[in-house]
Amino acid sequence: MLVACVLHHCAAAQPRPEAVGEAELLLEIKRAWGDPPVLAAWSASSSAAGAHCRWPYVRCDSAGRVTRLALDNTDVAGPIPNAIGNLSGLVYLDLFNNSIVGAFPTVLYRCRSLRYLSLSENYLGGELPDDIGHGFATNMSTLDLSGNYFNGSIPTSLSMLRNLRHLVLDNNRLIGTIPVELSELTSLQTLWLAYNWFSPSELPASFKNLNNLVSLSVANCSLIGNFPSYVVKMPKLEGLDLSSNSLTGSIPLGIWRLKKLQYLWVSDNKLTGKLVVDGFAAKRLTIIDLSENNLNGTIPEVFGRLQKLEYLVLSSNNFSGEIPTSISQLPSLIGLSLEESRLTGTLPYELGNHSPALSLVGVGDNELTGRIPERLCAGGQLSWFNASNNRLNGSIPVSLASCASLQYLVLDNNQLSGLATLNLRNNKLSGSGNNLNGTIPASLSKLQNLQYLALDNNILTGTIPMELGEMTSLQKLSLWNNTFNADGCNLIGDFPSYVVRMSELVELGLSYNLLTGSIHPGVWGLKKLQQLDVSRDNLTGGIVVCSFAATSLTMVDVSYNHLTGVIPEVLGTWRTSLT
Repeated sequence: MLVACVLHHCAAAQPRPEAVGEAELLLEIKRAWGDPPVLAAWSASSSAAGAHCRWPYVRCDSAGRVTRLALDNTDVAGPIPNAIGNLSGLVYLDLFNNSIVGAFPTVLYRCRSLRYLSLSENYLGGELPDDIGHGFATNMSTLDLSGNYFNGSIPTSLSMLRNLRHLVLDNNRLIGTIPVELSELTSLQTLWLAYNWFSPSELPASFKNLNNLVSLSVANCSLIGNFPSYVVKMPKLEGLDLSSNSLTGSIPLGIWRLKKLQYLWVSDNKLTGKLVVDGFAAKRLTIIDLSENNLNGTIPEVFGRLQKLEYLVLSSNNFSGEIPTSISQLPSLIGLSLEESRLTGTLPYELGNHSPALSLVGVGDNELTGRIPERLCAGGQLSWFNASNNRLNGSIPVSLASCASLQYLVLDNNQLSGLATLNLRNNKLSGSGNNLNGTIPASLSKLQNLQYLALDNNILTGTIPMELGEMTSLQKLSLWNNTFNADGCNLIGDFPSYVVRMSELVELGLSYNLLTGSIHPGVWGLKKLQQLDVSRDNLTGGIVVCSFAATSLTMVDVSYNHLTGVIPEVLGTWRTSLT
C-alpha cells in the first residue's frame, strides 16, 4: 500500500506532457518566443481557475481549453513552439504577419480540432511535407500559407482535406505544375496559387468541378493554353485573377453573365478578339482589368452602366473607335486607364462630373483630339492625370490647373497652348512638346512638393523665374528647347544661379535655349545631381569647380557653347560622360 501511495504521489507531481494545464502551455509558448512584450499579460501570477482564458489573444471553451489563438500582427518571432501542438482543443490559430521561421510545423498535426490555420506573411521555408493532407484532421477548413518561402511541389495529399474551403498558397516559391488532384476539393470557395514559380502548363481541365469557388487567383503561374472557359459555369464566382500568364484565345462571352462577379483581372496575357458582351449580367463588377493583351474592336458601351465599377483598366490593347460617353456617367469610378489603346475621338465632355471619387485618369499614347474636359477634377479627388502623346488642343483648363489634389500631371506632346496659373500640389508636372507660350509663372514656386518639372520643347519666352530656387524638393528640372534668356537673373552672370539651392536636384536640363553667362560653381556642390545638360546655349567663361560634391554624376553636356579654359580634373577623372 505504501509503495502504491508513493508511486501515485510521484505520478501526480510529474504529470505527463499531454496532461499539463492549458495556462502552463501558453507560458511555454511565451518563453519559446523569448517573452515578447506583447505577451506580458500572460503571467503565472494569476492563479484563479480559467484566468488564462482572459489573457489577450486567447479564447477558451467552457471547459477552459484554449480554442483560439489570434496572434496576427504581434511581432512574435522564432519557430513554432512544440507546446502549441499540445493544445488539444485548438480550433483557430492565426499567426499572420509575424517573424515565424523554420520549416513547416508538423507539430500542428497533433491539434486534431484545428480548422483554421494562417501562417501567412512569415519567413517559413523548405518543402511542404508530402503527408500534409494526412497529417491534419479532415475537418480543416482554412489553410493559409501565403507570403512565405516554401518551395518544392504542391503536395497532392492536400486533396484528402475534403472539407477545405479556403486554400491560400500564393506568393511562395512553389514549383512543378498545379496538381489536378486539387479538383477533388469540391468544397473549395477560395483557391489562391498566384505568384509562384510553376512550370508552363494549362490550368487543369478538372477544375471545372470546383463549382463552389468564390475566388480563384492564379496570376503569374506560367499558365498557357486558351482562356479556361469552364469558369463561366462557376455561378458563385466573385473574383477571378488570371493575370500575368500566357493565355491565348478570346474572353468567353459567358464571363459577362456571371451575376456575382465583382473582380476580373486578366491583364498581361496574349488574349485576342473583340469584347462581346451580349446578355450582360455582371452588374456587380467593381474592377475590370484587361490591360496588356491584344484585344480589338470597340470598348463596350455597357461598361458605362456599371454603377459599382471603381476601376476600368483597358490600357495596352488594340482597340479602335472612341471612348464611350457612358464612361463619364460612372458614379463609383476611381481609376480609368486607357493608355496605348489606339483610341480616337475626344475625351467625354462630362468625364469627372459624375464621378466624385475619380482619382486616376490615364489616356496617354492614343490619337485623341479636342480639349481636356473642364470638369475632370469636379470631385476634388483627382491625383493623377496622364494625357501625353495625343493631339489634344486648346488651353489647360483653369479648373484642372487649380485642382489642389493633383499630384501627377503629364501632358507631353500634344497641341496645347497657354500655361494657366497653377495652384497644384504636384510632385510631377510635365507639359513637354506642346505649344505652351508666354512666360513661366513665378507662382510655380508655391508648389513646394514638386519633384519633377518638365516644360521642354515649347515656345516659352522671357526669363526663368528666380522664384524657382525656392522649390527645394525639385529633383528634375527640364526646360530645354525654349527661347529663354536670363536677363532677370542675378548673382553670377545670367546662368540661373538659384538652382544651386535645389538640394534634391537629380537632373537639370536647360539646353537649346538662349542662356548666357557662366555656369555657377555651386552646381558642382549638388550632392544628388546625376545629369547636367546645358548644351547649345550661349554660355561663356570657364568651368569653375570650387567644391565638388556631385559624386553621383553620370552625364555632363556643356557642348556647343562659348566656354573657355581647361576641363577641371575632377570631371575628367570621375566616372562621368563629358561632352
